Amino acid sequence: MSVFRNRRFTWMTALAMLAVLPLPGRADAADLLSVVSDALDHDPALAASRDASRAAAQAIPKARAALLPHASGGWGRAYNGIVTEDFPTQHYWQSGWTVGLTQPVFNWSSWTAYRQADYIVARARLQTASAIQAAILSVSQAYFDTLAADDEVARATDYLRAVDVHLALIRRAKAAGEATLVDIQDGEASHAQAQLQLLDAQSQVRLARAALERLAGKTGDALAPLPPGTVPTLQPADGDAWVTQAQTRGYPVQIGEVELQVAKFDTEKARAARYPNVDLQVTHTPAGAGGGYARPTTTTTGMLSVTIPILSGGEISAKVDEARAMEDKARDELDAAVRDAGAGARDAWLRVTAGQRRVAALEQVAQRTQAALDATRIGFGAGSRTSLDVLRATDSLYASRRDLIRARYDSVLALLKLLSQTAMLDVDEVARINAQLFVSGTAQPASAVTRSDSTRQDVPDLNMPAVAQTGPIREKAVVPDIPRTIPTRALNAMDMAPAVSTSTSNYVPIVR
Repeated sequence: MSVFRNRRFTWMTALAMLAVLPLPGRADAADLLSVVSDALDHDPALAASRDASRAAAQAIPKARAALLPHASGGWGRAYNGIVTEDFPTQHYWQSGWTVGLTQPVFNWSSWTAYRQADYIVARARLQTASAIQAAILSVSQAYFDTLAADDEVARATDYLRAVDVHLALIRRAKAAGEATLVDIQDGEASHAQAQLQLLDAQSQVRLARAALERLAGKTGDALAPLPPGTVPTLQPADGDAWVTQAQTRGYPVQIGEVELQVAKFDTEKARAARYPNVDLQVTHTPAGAGGGYARPTTTTTGMLSVTIPILSGGEISAKVDEARAMEDKARDELDAAVRDAGAGARDAWLRVTAGQRRVAALEQVAQRTQAALDATRIGFGAGSRTSLDVLRATDSLYASRRDLIRARYDSVLALLKLLSQTAMLDVDEVARINAQLFVSGTAQPASAVTRSDSTRQDVPDLNMPAVAQTGPIREKAVVPDIPRTIPTRALNAMDMAPAVSTSTSNYVPIVR
């Protein structure tokens, strides 16, 4: 256990050191981890989800209270006037107090509600964890959109400068009688196109930064640029492993599993309305509070009451049918969540793998179009190429650079979406990706990170027995603290213990 603790300490120390390391290019630039942390602190929707989770946590003490004794007491003062034929009229005041105790002995509906309360709390925790993950994904999208917009502005500026240089050259050639008016018009058309691209890029960067500022709650911070050549890869590369992970541990699937259990308990509570209820009632009224007695009288009453439902006019049957229908609805929604999770994970996996190949291909295209432009310029100087050939080669080069910019960021975002599909996207994972993309620059496959739930944010304390991991992907999904067997797909397969692991990590975002 001491080894585990030391490893956890090493990881926490490493994260703290990474947070203060200077980033390449901008010493004071905000990286992905800092922006995500600011957004999680700033997001009001996430704060509302946390508040809802705290409110849902009261379901357990509320349900437990229905099984515990209930005591009540009271005090009163009453005036009595007793008129009896042939007897003197009596007038007197009476005061005192009374105390009563009720202990439920058998109430199946209350007992079922108590068993259901664990799942209600688990559902709220899962919803909060899902909201955290959604917030991380949203701010990451805005962060990389802003970086892409900044890169697009730089690209459009370079494109306009290149066209300006060539247009100036053509104008000098026209003045010397070596170029035609058509060459000038072609150059001016390309110049107008380059200006339009720059205007669009400047507008897009303002929109992207406004979206990021809305999520992170800060304005004017410089962002750490994504170093060239950083393309994340997946381990394992098999898409079926990621699909299986998403179908068993994705937050929509987990929430659907818990929703189904809640619906089953609702059906059981509806049936419990047909069962008898047994209560033990004790009432004690000390001397001076005996109602209806002229003299102070102490009364103590103990009673075991049994209430048996006989006729409800069909209400109980209607409620049972309604609960069964809602249970079927929850089951169908769970099936839909499993299908959607598998499809979403497959789509994200395909985008990640295709993104790697696309980035590599676009890098080759950019290099070759640069070489083609250089050759065309030499040919233009030698008279074997026209001005239009140079403009076309310039446009081809900067178009390939534009595609490469978008492909690099799309590849990283596809990775984050895949992690969110498998319930693995949390602050720790963002720290790992942040370190590998922005700090190391040439990261190699890393070993597993030894962690406990104390290193995670907004994750409930879990105490269920651990289940051996059978899948090829490191599992990180949030699971409820439920001390009873859950006869459903995903929750039966969950690793519900907060214990650390010494196995090697099967997912590592490698930076090429």
